Amino acid sequence: MIRLVSATIAGAILLIIAPIAVRGATVDVTVGPGLSFTPASVTIAIGDTVRWDWAGALHSSTSDNTTGAEVWNSGLKSTGTFSHTFSTAGDWPYYCTLHSSPGGTAMNGVVHVTAAPTLTSVNPTAGPSTGGTLVTLTGTNFISGCTAVFGGTPATTNTVVDATTMTATTPAHAPGVVSVDVNCSSGTATLMNGFTFTLPPTISNVQPSSAPPGAQVTITGTNFVNGANVLFGSTPASGVTFVDSGTLLAIVPAVPPGPVTVTVINPDARRATFDAFVVLAAAALPLLSGAALVLLIAALAVAGVIALRT
Repeated sequence: MIRLVSATIAGAILLIIAPIAVRGATVDVTVGPGLSFTPASVTIAIGDTVRWDWAGALHSSTSDNTTGAEVWNSGLKSTGTFSHTFSTAGDWPYYCTLHSSPGGTAMNGVVHVTAAPTLTSVNPTAGPSTGGTLVTLTGTNFISGCTAVFGGTPATTNTVVDATTMTATTPAHAPGVVSVDVNCSSGTATLMNGFTFTLPPTISNVQPSSAPPGAQVTITGTNFVNGANVLFGSTPASGVTFVDSGTLLAIVPAVPPGPVTVTVINPDARRATFDAFVVLAAAALPLLSGAALVLLIAALAVAGVIALRT
């Protein structure tokens, strides 16, 4: 008795934890009663099934192909159903053997089977945590109805341009690096660490606090992003080096001496300013005259003689 109860409990547990098979979608097509398949064209994903339902007239559903993966033939029938599961992407035409022929128009249909999407790039790769950045997603096998998801949050707009390009508007999201998904009826593509939600930058200091054109200064702050630009007044720095999110190195450009505002602009166009910097006049060579000039000429003459002897 105890063994029987144990076996019964074990069986129940096995029933509970046994995996449930996940099947693809099933799309229905009505056959007849006239000379038509309705709808005549369907779009499905790999793994989906088309089920033809007869409406009372004698017809068949027969693939144009006679060899390969997607070959089927229901035979002539007037009632019941016939199903075929598709495993290969492509366009698969079919016809009724009684009323048409392969490639004909009298009673023909087509099944479009789409492959799962891929996602290779997102541009730009960063935007404010408040959302609203329009990004371009590049990949393959995009179809109408595909949507983008940023770190688990759906995009606020989605537009499929063609099979390799779509655009989406980022949602509001907590700051940080997130994965980007493209969800289509044919599957999901994921780009790990594909987008960064940023906070606006801040500048706490610029050192040294004054320097001439050509000098390097260190800008410290927060939320700097690789690719940030630096302006001295309205003039771009002669060079910018991204060290980390809190440090940038910039070369003072050729601007008139005096106080200037230093601005850091992240790739998402968010910016920070710092007003306590002074551009110094470029150092000039001293003018020589009198004894100093005579000594310089003599030294150059001696150097020339030594050079000739050697």
